[in-house]
Amino acid sequence: MKFLQENDISSKKMVIMDIQNTHNDYFRRNNGNKTIDKIKLLVNFLIIILFFIIIYNKLDENKKYIENIALIFSNSLEHNYNKYNSSKKNAINFNSNLFPFSEQNIKPYFFFNEHQDDLDYCKNYGLFIYNYYYNGVINEPNIGDYIQSLAALQYLPKNCKPYFVDRDLIQFYYGPKIKLIMNSWNIIHEGSKYISENIEPIYISYNLFSQNNIPSNYIENIKKYQPIGCRDLRTKHNFRKNNIDSYFSSCLTTTLDIDYAAPEQERTEEIIFIDYEFGDYPEADEYLLSLKSYNFSRVIHTYHTFHSNLSHIQRFQLAKKLLDRYARAKLVISSRLHGALPCLALKTPVILIKKRYDYYRFEGLYELLNTIGNNYNKKFEINVNLDEKGLVYNSKEYLKYAEKLKDKLKEI
Repeated sequence: MKFLQENDISSKKMVIMDIQNTHNDYFRRNNGNKTIDKIKLLVNFLIIILFFIIIYNKLDENKKYIENIALIFSNSLEHNYNKYNSSKKNAINFNSNLFPFSEQNIKPYFFFNEHQDDLDYCKNYGLFIYNYYYNGVINEPNIGDYIQSLAALQYLPKNCKPYFVDRDLIQFYYGPKIKLIMNSWNIIHEGSKYISENIEPIYISYNLFSQNNIPSNYIENIKKYQPIGCRDLRTKHNFRKNNIDSYFSSCLTTTLDIDYAAPEQERTEEIIFIDYEFGDYPEADEYLLSLKSYNFSRVIHTYHTFHSNLSHIQRFQLAKKLLDRYARAKLVISSRLHGALPCLALKTPVILIKKRYDYYRFEGLYELLNTIGNNYNKKFEINVNLDEKGLVYNSKEYLKYAEKLKDKLKEI
């Protein structure tokens, strides 16, 4: 009996020890899992911090990301003035007489600011920007487009901060109702099959690259605003084929003298090549080197393509700096139409060099310039005006169109 009792006690001790061991194992396993969970949580937290650091640095490097966020929501940016009564030392101004924008006074336009009554900004005007997204791809950027927008900016109220409108997504503009000067190259695609109903378009110096099979709704929409001022004769003829009242207005960049002309005494000895280099066109090179009044041994090269990471403000600033340079040059040689046409307004002697005559863009404008290259008949010719000293001078033929443009846009 005693033996059985001791056995029972021993069995009980073994059961108790088993229970304790099981509890300890469970506790150790649970504790281990909690430790692993804490480590995982810490790692995830560090990853999130690292992610935000990378994003912050990226935004700091290039403010275009901020602009893209704004464009996703509204495809426009609101440019606010400084508040009334703000001190001059706090006001940010990039030479307000020439160019009123600066990076610091941009505010993305999502919806009206709740304190908008305290802000002084342009409620009624828009201005083109360009993200070059059409036909499903990002296309080559061209600073000539921003030169076009600077030409339009001259006709808006001084120191106006207009709403930005993406030319290539114009149907998706959802900002307030605005007037918009439509001086630009245009192609009909998924983002521009019609004009947003919040935009009152001013069709002047308008180019339409999409020449064939213009959609009927596009034609009906544009007819509301006829007569249409066309930048080139090809656009005019095409509109008239579709019973749209139109006329040749020439290009708005031929009026850039309003804000960008330089005094003649500031003219330098610089010879500027825009997207052109010796060797590009041997026949043209031969003629240029025959001009003994110019020293081509030292030439300034500029290029109208730019890195797409530049913010819109940086693009405008680049366009302005180029215009300031062209306005003071002795001679400009350009393979870019919108490097050459502004020089007419700036009174800078200019020669346009093109191997290929672009029927969709040149007709009506080519004749206003000094030119070297193949004409519309695909024949090489040189049409350059030289004075008695052998210096290049511009024809004044452009003036009859430029003055009409100025008069027309004064109505704004």
